[in-house]
Amino acid sequence: MRTSNREKALDAVAEVIRRDGVTAVTFDAIAAETGLTRGGLLYHFPSREHLMQQAHKHIASQWEAEMEVLAGGSDAPPEARYAAYIQTCAQAASRVQLLLMLEAMDDPELAKPWRDVHDRWGPPVPADDDPAAQELFLARLAAEGLWIHEAITNRPLSADLKGRLLRAIAGNLKTNQTG
Repeated sequence: MRTSNREKALDAVAEVIRRDGVTAVTFDAIAAETGLTRGGLLYHFPSREHLMQQAHKHIASQWEAEMEVLAGGSDAPPEARYAAYIQTCAQAASRVQLLLMLEAMDDPELAKPWRDVHDRWGPPVPADDDPAAQELFLARLAAEGLWIHEAITNRPLSADLKGRLLRAIAGNLKTNQTG
């Protein structure tokens, strides 16, 4: 199926962010990346703010689609969703996603798509008196920590070490879902 110009532009936003950072996203940069005209971009996105809102939604939905595949669908039970979230954070989450989440922290409209994905897929913040839920949340924090480590240090862990760490996190997740 042919990619629409709108989708091509949103994918280009991710590429510009990956390469040059969030502040580098301009209509001129996206036009250069896609070969589309500035006018063509303005047809789909009347302002940079609208472009960025749509980019947040687009990239958050791509991240969620990765989790859906791992969990076996969007209607997977909580334990499958949590495992998919943890695996995706620890192995597949990108620097672009992290940068956009950080950008969205102070803007409720930009934060909404990310918050929605986190709420649907990640183990929730536990109650103070729920040790099992606290352990699930700890697994989430560990997986997110692996992601952030690689994103901010630009020093990927070896596949072997990362695999062992992920198995330890996933083992903790399984233990606390069954016991």
